[in-house]
Amino acid sequence: MKYADLALAQAKVLIELMKQGKPFLPVLKPGDPSTIANLPYNPTTGKAYRGGNRVMLYLVGMTNGYEDNRWLTYKQAQSVGAQVKKGAKSVPLRYVMFPNGQEAEQATVVQPWMDKPRTFFFNVFNAEDIDGLPPPPQRPETTPAQRIERCEALLAASGAVIVHGASQPHYAPKADKIGLPYPERFVSPDAYYAVALHELAHWSGHETRLARDLTGAFGSESYAKEEMIAETASHLMGVELGIGHDPSQHAAYIHHWMKIAGEDPSFLYTAAAAAEKVCDFVGLERFSYEPMLPPEPEVEVSDVAIPALEDAAKDIAKVAARAVVPAAEMVM
Repeated sequence: MKYADLALAQAKVLIELMKQGKPFLPVLKPGDPSTIANLPYNPTTGKAYRGGNRVMLYLVGMTNGYEDNRWLTYKQAQSVGAQVKKGAKSVPLRYVMFPNGQEAEQATVVQPWMDKPRTFFFNVFNAEDIDGLPPPPQRPETTPAQRIERCEALLAASGAVIVHGASQPHYAPKADKIGLPYPERFVSPDAYYAVALHELAHWSGHETRLARDLTGAFGSESYAKEEMIAETASHLMGVELGIGHDPSQHAAYIHHWMKIAGEDPSFLYTAAAAAEKVCDFVGLERFSYEPMLPPEPEVEVSDVAIPALEDAAKDIAKVAARAVVPAAEMVM
């Protein structure tokens, strides 16, 4: 299946799940320890997949019931003495490189003088469809004190102005300040930091930082898109910091996210790439496993054109529900 076709199929899956009342990205389970270290990663490099590729593997893993979060190419499996099972189906991923050598998810704004970026595609298989791999390694657990220390260090290093005593969490772009209730009003320290990191994700979008559109009123499409980016970013930070994620606020945006997924399936992956930039910007320390192979190019790629998603998106736009949400003044 082509990348564009799979992206479209995954958008349909998300829409149907959201219609059932499930949160955006149903893999986001509040406080579930089993998901804390559940980042799709390549065992030959030890590194987690990023951006849209991460979302793609999350959803394929969920729909196929995979419990192993390791994904690697056919040749990588062979290189470690393993073999892909007969009849196993691969998942297409993409890798975008700019002429200056930057990967798309790590690149800043594309300059006018730059040539068109090149997109490569490669296929990976889940470890459950590969014979001969050793059991997956366990990620070390952290103590509550260690989690608090890391969260506090990340917030402090950002330089964000945080004002406590607010009635509800928010980020005010004009004042460039984060407002939070006092920590004792949250059910746990992890819950407090999860909310703080969500607002930090919004903070990163200020015009002096990553310059995202923060002008949309509550209920607008631009507001909903920003929420999708902030939710994905806070989830990534929650996974890396071991505090989990709470999707309980998704209900306010669910109809808009269904509409966005229906009309533009590619935005799910655009939002994921933007969320990775948020994590990089705030200096999130990434966990990596011990690689099974010495450092080398991570993927076997071929240069092909990106299939257009726009026409295909029209076929599922009717699936997305449309709703009117009350207006508000702050980015939550």
